[in-house]
Formats: sequence, structure tokens, C-alpha cells
Amino acid sequence: MNGRSVDRTGQARGNGVRARRGVLATALVASAAIVFAAAPLAAAPKESPRKAPAGRAFYVPPDPLPDAAPGKLIWSAPFKAIPGAQAWKVLYHSKALDGSDIAVSGVVVAPTDAPPAGGRPVISWAHGTHGIADQCAPSRRADMVSLLPSIGKVVSQGYVVVATDYEGLGTPGTHPYLVGESEARGALDIVKAAQQIRETGANNKTFVWGQSQGGQAALFAGEIQPTYAPELDLQGVISGAPVTDATAMFPAAASIPDTLGFAVMGLIGMQAAYPDAKVADVLTPAGLEKAKIVDKKCYGPVLDAFNQPVAQVVAHNPGQVAPWPAIFAKDTPGSVPTAAPMLVYQGVSDDVVYKVFTDAYVKKVCALGNTVDYQTFSGKDHYEENDAAEKDVLEWMQARLAGTPAPTTC
Repeated sequence: MNGRSVDRTGQARGNGVRARRGVLATALVASAAIVFAAAPLAAAPKESPRKAPAGRAFYVPPDPLPDAAPGKLIWSAPFKAIPGAQAWKVLYHSKALDGSDIAVSGVVVAPTDAPPAGGRPVISWAHGTHGIADQCAPSRRADMVSLLPSIGKVVSQGYVVVATDYEGLGTPGTHPYLVGESEARGALDIVKAAQQIRETGANNKTFVWGQSQGGQAALFAGEIQPTYAPELDLQGVISGAPVTDATAMFPAAASIPDTLGFAVMGLIGMQAAYPDAKVADVLTPAGLEKAKIVDKKCYGPVLDAFNQPVAQVVAHNPGQVAPWPAIFAKDTPGSVPTAAPMLVYQGVSDDVVYKVFTDAYVKKVCALGNTVDYQTFSGKDHYEENDAAEKDVLEWMQARLAGTPAPTTC
């Protein structure tokens, strides 16, 4: 495993993607100048309560969906693992922002040997951008486990690894792309689902680790865990090149043909979570028609489809149309403190999520009193920073489990 994020922004895009990144970096810098003048095992039943259907039917929950608490396992099925590991595809209960009970899919990976008496700690991996169509769900790839960052090393160190698909990605409904709390709930609830699979031995000691979109998910997981999932013992939050300033990033992406597809996916995803926000108030009629592609294709084809003059797609700057600015602010992390220690890392040469935004985020949350270890990697871009940070991440997690006080660079 090369340690990279399962982020389709890094898959088979070649020079075209790097050109887009360079263009977006210029816009982000310009907008930045404006914007910034040992727990017991859970007591849950240790088996799946229902037999999982095969194929795509796996992702279709019972209708009606029986009421259950977030994290309750609906069903599970064996999944392709790597040597030394066993894996399951899971469907589990979570909660949408409107309070409704929903089903979310994902994957659980555990070592094959017997768990120790105190159980195993859990890493919840939050993935980067894939798209918002159902077929873009990571768990729909048979080789998904082998693509998880550092998977061989963390399994050999005794961790259980869980990886949510997020709300609406693979399962019914629209994926609320870049809606931080939605992503975070999925990442926390799958930990509780894993505890119900007897063979995992998963305990309550939890790390949430993500990059890019998943970096945003990890930051929000740290913020909401004390009230949303207090039964988990959150040992730490690890966030690589996170999306931290939707207020600046969305209008910038919506103003450039090469990155317009990101903005359209985000607007549609946010509309799914916040019904008062209307994509029709921002896009042209032609743009709305073209936006149907996001329900059919993953990231690459969506970007290609919207690589055209912005005026043909965008009627109004979303940063100037209510209620979008308030929503962007809501999906910007760092408004409340995070109790768990944090490791944030950033490639200096990253021109997808630009360093200026991560710098500003770290400064903001340090002022809140967060314990933050901020590491940067010279010469590393968006697709190299996970590899560069691997040693630091693994050692940082081991130190937290050993009870060593978390370092801070604040």
C-alpha cells in the first residue's frame, strides 16, 4: 500500500489535474488575501442482526428502516482483505442533520489473530473526494481495503480500521458533499458498528484520520464527538490538508472553468443537507441541466463536463446569494474547541488544498485552546503528503495510546 488517500482527485488525471490545481491555487491565494486582510468493549450484540443481501441490494436498507440508535449495525458481509486481515462491508444506522434515521455504508478491517483482553483501538479513516454518484462509493471497489492508507502497517500494529462511505454515497439520498457534520457522523457511527462484529474486538479507543474532504470530516468529528458520540474515547484527530474555509474556497472554485465541477458537486451536496439553499438560485438553466451528470458520474467526468465558460453555468456568485454564505460558514471548522489532541499535516507544495488555508485554520484553533501538532512537508503535494506524514502519524497515535502527553506547536 502506498499510503495515499482513496481520493479520486489522484486517479488517472495526469497533467490536466495538475493544471487545474495550479489555476485553483492562484484563485485561492487571491481569495485568501481577502478573507484573511483503555476503554471496555461495547456491550452491543456481537453479530449482524440481519442477513445481508448480495450485490447492489446490499446498499438498499430495509423499508421501512426500523428505528435504531446511530451506529447500530443493520447487516454485514465478508469483504476482500489484505494478508493478515479480515474485512466486512457494513450497513449501519446514522443520523442526518435533520434528525432522521438513515443507513450508511462502509468497510471494517481487523487483524486475523485473536484480539487482546482489552480489545483493539480503532482508526476511522475519512476518504477524500470521489464524487457524489452512488457508484463512486469507495466500498463498491473490490480492492478498496488495499487502497486504505498505511493499512498493512496499522493492521500489523493491532488496530481495527473502519472506513465510512459517508451519507448518501452508495446508499439512498444525495451525498452531502463537504457538509462537515454529516461526514463526521458517518465516521463516528461506523466505529460503533464495528464493535458489533465479534471478530474485530474493537474497543472505544478511537482515532479519526482523514485527508482533503476527509480532513474536513476528521476536524468536525473532533468537534462533535463529545456530544454526538460521548461513548467513544477519542484519542486524537489526524487531518491532512483539510478543507477548512468553504467561505473562500467555494466562490473561488465557482469562478474557474477547471474547478467548476467541484463547486457544482458541493452546491448540490449542501442543498441535500440544507433544503432552504437552492442550487437553482445560483446556476443557469443550462447549468442545472448539465448538473444531472453528478448523479451518474464520478469526479473526473464531472470536472470535464463543467470545463467551459463560467457564465454558461453560474448565474450568480454563491458567496453573494443567501443563504449560501451562512452555509459556507457553518461548514467551515474551527468555530468551537476540540477536546481531543490534534495532528494536522500539510504538503508545502499542495496546490489542491493550499497551505495558506491550513496555516490560518491552525492559528484559529490554537487561539481556541486546542492542542495541535502542525507538521508541514517541504516539496510534497496533495498526493504525496500522506506518504510523507505516515511515520509521524503512526508514532503520534502510538504515543497517545501509551499515555504520552500530546505535543503542541501552538
